[in-house]
Amino acid sequence: MHGFMNFLQNKLAPVGERISKQRHLKALREGFMLAMPLILVGSIFQLLVSFPITSYTNWLAKTGIGDVLNRMVNNSFGLIALLTTFGIAYRLAQSYDTEGLPAGALSLASFLLATPSIADKTGVAGIPYSGIGGQGLFSAIVIAFITAEIYRWFIQKNITIKMPDSVPAVVGQSFMALVPGAVILIFFALVNAGLKALNITSLNALLAIIVGKPLSLIGGSLIGAFVAILLNSLFWFCGVNGGQVVNTVMQPIWLQFTDENRVALQAGAEHLPNIITQPFIDLFVYAGGGGATIGLALCLMFFSRSKEYKTLGKISGIPALFNINTAILFTFPTVLNPIMMIPFLLAPIANAAITYFAMVLGWVPLTTGVTLPWTTPPIIGGFLATGGSWAAALLQALCVVLSFFIYYPFFKVADRAHVKQEKEDVTTKATTEQA
Repeated sequence: MHGFMNFLQNKLAPVGERISKQRHLKALREGFMLAMPLILVGSIFQLLVSFPITSYTNWLAKTGIGDVLNRMVNNSFGLIALLTTFGIAYRLAQSYDTEGLPAGALSLASFLLATPSIADKTGVAGIPYSGIGGQGLFSAIVIAFITAEIYRWFIQKNITIKMPDSVPAVVGQSFMALVPGAVILIFFALVNAGLKALNITSLNALLAIIVGKPLSLIGGSLIGAFVAILLNSLFWFCGVNGGQVVNTVMQPIWLQFTDENRVALQAGAEHLPNIITQPFIDLFVYAGGGGATIGLALCLMFFSRSKEYKTLGKISGIPALFNINTAILFTFPTVLNPIMMIPFLLAPIANAAITYFAMVLGWVPLTTGVTLPWTTPPIIGGFLATGGSWAAALLQALCVVLSFFIYYPFFKVADRAHVKQEKEDVTTKATTEQA
């Protein structure tokens, strides 16, 4: 065990730290955050339009409010890729100490250039929502990276049009972007021409084959989810933010699956295509935060004999209900605590397994495409994410109970040891005072 702990602390933790700080992955993470408000707002509209009460949905259809809500969903949730490509290029360019706004704007233009348009019978062209929503995420990411790299290369090499110092800075920056902007747009126009010559419909179609298919097989399977969850927990156990490392890679996949469920529900599909989605991970697997520590929070709140642990339970209990567990991770501590490693790894895996099979067997409906904040408390989150299913709420409650029973025996070992240490400290203090 000592050798394994040394490996985690001295080998795995530094690797995770370096990965989380890598500029492209950092830009990817921060780029998604730009789109997150629209995703959350769109999820509210999705919930309103798909709430499973027949009389209510019939009323929405009859009054036309349903069409309005669907448009609001498409113009918020349905713009994930559009916002993401801007955000990633913006952040990546900034990481090179170059101006971020031109890079973001050029990435946006390049993404739309690479997205196949559609036309109606009169010849009026437009961009389909499917191309700029979840289905376009892969091409949005790749285009953002390429755009930002080309842009910063031209800027750093001073291959730009320079204006006199008397010209306002904003105007000067616009002219600086002319040369790299022309090169970037010509590059993606040539890419489109090359793909067309190969009878490939779009860059997104190519990436879906090369990158999307393998990642989808990993991210959409239970085994792949287990691997992602274990890595997340291992990094957290080492004191590294596992979400920043693992979710950077997996979040595009899970968000795409989430959006596919939303689109299928909008189209009236009887069966939604994806079990594992972002809400599946956020709301069912990680109840209480990384390591599914809500069970440990309950142990601290109601079963601590240690005075320190009782105080910690009072402090950490309420935040744990909102999946915030920083105090438990670093004050209990869970991080690099050999006693807690097994439940910390096992609890989220158990939650994933029980949720997956409950959905496979049809006991609980799949998530509907509604993306809720990861801080949504258990029971409420499960109910809303599945379109108002009490079975899902009960499943979340079961995950909380399961987490408690997994953590309890390990917690009792730690609690007894801490009570013993507290008694020894009191004895030592009394002896010192008498001396």
